[in-house]
Amino acid sequence: MAANGDPSAERRTTAGTNIAVWAYECAASILLLDLYQPWRSAAPLPAPSGPARPVAVLLLHGYGCNRAFWLRFSRHLADAGYHCDAINLAPIFGDIDDYAETIANAAQRLAERTRLPVVIIGHSMGGIAARACLRRFPTLPVAHTITLGSPHFGTLHARHGIGHNVRQMSIGSEWLVALANSEKDAERARITSIYTAHDNVVYPVRTSVLPGAHNIALDGLGHVSLGTHPRSRALVLETLERVAQGLRHGN
Repeated sequence: MAANGDPSAERRTTAGTNIAVWAYECAASILLLDLYQPWRSAAPLPAPSGPARPVAVLLLHGYGCNRAFWLRFSRHLADAGYHCDAINLAPIFGDIDDYAETIANAAQRLAERTRLPVVIIGHSMGGIAARACLRRFPTLPVAHTITLGSPHFGTLHARHGIGHNVRQMSIGSEWLVALANSEKDAERARITSIYTAHDNVVYPVRTSVLPGAHNIALDGLGHVSLGTHPRSRALVLETLERVAQGLRHGN
């Protein structure tokens, strides 16, 4: 694991490491993208079975995906005691701003159902969509946002995608610049960006570093692997506990 907030987090690998990263990323992609997403997009998420937690979790998928991306991850959150919900962001190639109302409604419903503040976890584009939602609906009962492999300042690979949303995720896009300029220091302090030096979608890696946020760098994981690997999951659980402690102390 790289140091917290290391903005360089460049790849330091051997051939063996690269092969291991590639193999795990292939397995994660087959599981989540080829097996779960086409067939289980409407599957219910598990109910919490662990000790009661002081926050609920709303899960947002990334570009070209659906809510089934989170089926495996949500089981571990439920085992840890968290109420979870996951939604589909549609249209799949639409404007990221158009997802804001869907996200806001889901966060409000989850907060009302559980009577708990919400933490949003967004993978890739989902993390950016969460930020855009909070720009439009700043009074939502959202205590924190955790992003996994989100291209906060764009990715070079956006030039290979299709749709309005992928153009918004181009490096230096006017949309991303406007989003960044709209956020105050206090809002950034309620964001944790978890990213990986071996991201095969978000490049260069430093575009995931969000100034003023809590940035945590991993290595040895690919982009989709962030949604399945125990190390990324452990960091999410640690962040959720940190948020919970802050709420207990009135922060």
